[in-house]
Amino acid sequence: MEYQVKMVYEQGDVAALVRTLDFRRRPEKNLRLARKIGYPIFGILLLVVGVSVVGGIFSMGVFAPITILSLLISLACILGGVALLRRADTKGMERRSWARYPNKGMTITYTFYPDRFEEEDEVSGQNTFEYLSIKSANEDEGHFFLFTSSNAAHMLRKDSFTHGDPAAFPAFLRKKAAVTMDPVE
Repeated sequence: MEYQVKMVYEQGDVAALVRTLDFRRRPEKNLRLARKIGYPIFGILLLVVGVSVVGGIFSMGVFAPITILSLLISLACILGGVALLRRADTKGMERRSWARYPNKGMTITYTFYPDRFEEEDEVSGQNTFEYLSIKSANEDEGHFFLFTSSNAAHMLRKDSFTHGDPAAFPAFLRKKAAVTMDPVE
């Protein structure tokens, strides 16, 4: 055994994964900033347009075939505005992800051997993975994220290593899985 991590995922861990996934989708800093500012602005604008059209239709009392089209357009604006506002709400996304996370309170153990690593928990038992199944890896101040697909990761909390030095883990992973540990900014 080279490394072992034994942990219980907490809300902060799931929030860190959500932030990492968001970073991976938008690695360009300027694009992340534009989204953070633009989504709420355009979301509110779409809501205002949608509500204004509906309000105008009902205040005028005019119901014609074009009214139905106007109502559909205003409904699309309202839904689009809500979607943009929800997408911009990172903290809300973190809370919703934690609320949907099925394994709260469950202990999970990762054991890293020279030729493979294993994941073990109470629900799914023991699963074995080859190092080549790791497609990419990220690191933040408290976690390592080992991605086997674009949105599925093994999450390791640095303070939960029971065997092995977490500071040396990125070099071990580079050697075994041929991936570098990219920092999350």
